[in-house]
Amino acid sequence: MKFKGIIFDLDGTVADTGADLSNAINLMLESLGFEKKSQQEILKHINFGARAFVKGCLPDEKLLDEALKRYMKFYSEHCFEQTRLYDGIAELIESLHVNNIKMCVLSNKPDIMTKKIVKGLLNKSYFIDILGGSERFPHKPKPDSALYMAEKMGIAPDEILYIGDSDVDMKTAINAGMFPLGVTWGYRPESFIVEAGAKKIVHSPGEILDFVLE
Repeated sequence: MKFKGIIFDLDGTVADTGADLSNAINLMLESLGFEKKSQQEILKHINFGARAFVKGCLPDEKLLDEALKRYMKFYSEHCFEQTRLYDGIAELIESLHVNNIKMCVLSNKPDIMTKKIVKGLLNKSYFIDILGGSERFPHKPKPDSALYMAEKMGIAPDEILYIGDSDVDMKTAINAGMFPLGVTWGYRPESFIVEAGAKKIVHSPGEILDFVLE
């Protein structure tokens, strides 16, 4: 097989988390006396970690520390209300596991929430590691966390398929020397992902399996 390992992004790739993310942001905004925003406006600011996400949605940056604390509380309480796996993801991961493909999940979402969501939606034993944003590694697109995962899987970076829905994911893959594969069912348009360096674009999880096993 062309690839021995896969690293998945989480939000917009494995799971549709947009409604719960937006709800938590709006609860935070309302609690500070600000108007709510649309999901489309809110999701423009994801991909760079919770602090950057909150900062992008917040009208007054002076309140950032308090806003971040409130957002994390609201998101922790409401993160599973509408979040779900994208159609075909569970079957894809099961098939990859059966075919002995090593897998990890890497997100800029806070580590505690990344682990909570993956473990709540999927069989965590299928993954070599699940990592979110923390002080342990720089956020994506810095390659440090992806390279750590390659080492943990015992696989050379150029034998790893990196799957995501954003420019941040494609740049992470390129920076780590991995193969950047973009998905079109997430939060960024196809043209945006291609421009960021995706070497392949897929429109369904089944296409990923075909590509890996061909």
